[in-house]
Amino acid sequence: MSLPKGAYQVLEDVLGPENISDDPAITTAYSYMWLLYITHAQSGKYRPAAVVLPSSTEEVQAIIRIANRYGFNYIPVGSNLLPPTIPVRPDTIIIDPKRMNRILEIDEKNMYAVVEPYVSYAQLQAETHKIGLTITTPEAGSQVSVVANNMFQGMGGMAHKFGYNRGILGVDWILPNGDLLKIGSRGVPNGGWFWGDCAGLNLKGLVRADTGHCGGLGMVTTMAVKLFPYPGPRIFPCEGANPNFVAKFPEDRFKIFLIDFPTKRKVCDAMYDIGHCEIGAAVHAEGANWMLASDCASVEEFWERWPDFQKKWKNILAVTIAGFSSPRQVEYEEKVLMEIIKEHGGKLVDEELYKVGYNAMGEAFRTGLSNRLYRPAGDFFVMGGFGFDSLDHTLKSSEIFWPIIEDAYKRGLFVEDTTKSDWINSYQMGHFSEVEPIVYFEHDLKAGEAFLLGYIKTITDALAKKMHPSWPLGAMNYITGPAMCNYHELVLGLKKLLDPRMTSNPGYPLPETNPFAPPPEQEK
Repeated sequence: MSLPKGAYQVLEDVLGPENISDDPAITTAYSYMWLLYITHAQSGKYRPAAVVLPSSTEEVQAIIRIANRYGFNYIPVGSNLLPPTIPVRPDTIIIDPKRMNRILEIDEKNMYAVVEPYVSYAQLQAETHKIGLTITTPEAGSQVSVVANNMFQGMGGMAHKFGYNRGILGVDWILPNGDLLKIGSRGVPNGGWFWGDCAGLNLKGLVRADTGHCGGLGMVTTMAVKLFPYPGPRIFPCEGANPNFVAKFPEDRFKIFLIDFPTKRKVCDAMYDIGHCEIGAAVHAEGANWMLASDCASVEEFWERWPDFQKKWKNILAVTIAGFSSPRQVEYEEKVLMEIIKEHGGKLVDEELYKVGYNAMGEAFRTGLSNRLYRPAGDFFVMGGFGFDSLDHTLKSSEIFWPIIEDAYKRGLFVEDTTKSDWINSYQMGHFSEVEPIVYFEHDLKAGEAFLLGYIKTITDALAKKMHPSWPLGAMNYITGPAMCNYHELVLGLKKLLDPRMTSNPGYPLPETNPFAPPPEQEK
């Protein structure tokens, strides 16, 4: 797990001795993956050979060129949230952009910001709110990288109003050969950062696509992202102290409605109508375990309240209304919403449940409670889920996911959830949707394996029904590709073209060989 002879010294000469380390205490920390305990055997086998901390685009270029010269692997990371940050080969370094944490520009008139990879949503929002602008924040948390999330999927709590995966404008991108590629208006002399598509060949899809290339095609070092109007206070309105704090917005410009519907079908029908009427800023069906975990200050409190809470929280839709133009907008949208609720047999929740769900409004603007989701069982994630398509597709996807979840908790591997309450997100005024059933499980090999195999089963079951599957990551693209015009062959061809040594985060966007293929002797 050491670098080729001389490589460490060359990197040190470029970055300075304080910005590179092969100390086992440091590299071991970079081999840990919170999501799946099953990955720990792998991460222990391939601990990073070193961690480097560049401070500029030029230093990233130098690192990648040195990697090509000496023949070692590298993984560009953002805020290290998901599995692609774990090495799968020896002689791999981590390029951590901790020092690249600058907001380079905020253009108030044209509503965009230019940021480096380690700028977080909370950091950017703190500055943009001062001038009446905001950015939709992922529910993964406002601590995550703006660049990384926009490359991954660009989803966020306010995407019903602001749209899905539309935030990328101009980009500076270091290719696996070390060249700097400027795309969007950034690629036009004196074009600036304002446009993501631009004239000529549009390469933004190679950066973003469905879930991005996960560092498998080099590293984005600077990105311009779209901003949106924000009618709220210039300082985020947080009251109280951790763990008992809440975001309270001015009631004349912000309201949240928590509506109990008789069935999941009725929830989606109401979401369709809300979108057709073009009202609402954030529209989510909220899962019971997610909502209770975010309301509890400790794991003991969660388990004390969970048995009773399961009986009360089912098929509940959270609708946040924001008066972007004036308080009259709030009044109008509330009247329309009340008619929709009445038409679909819904009713507003009681005061007890409202207190639990009120946090959903603040979380839509700036997610700050996502850390509480870890408390109930030690680990959690989405079993299947995503399945980006229509709201009707969301319902069909849910029917695939829950039998797999139920089987796992009957075997004692997942936390029991009798609510079957998905987290369903409306994007782009209901024209697009996704579903995420949050599951809790113990942080051990057996539960981790059950989760991973269950997740793959949601993909194969969806494909068997000719539906859009759960989000495929890395090798899973070999499962989904044949059902979707063999796109995996195109992606692999692009990987080999841009990264012929296959050393920019090996295995992503997909590995060179199909790990799911039967051995040659079985094929014969």
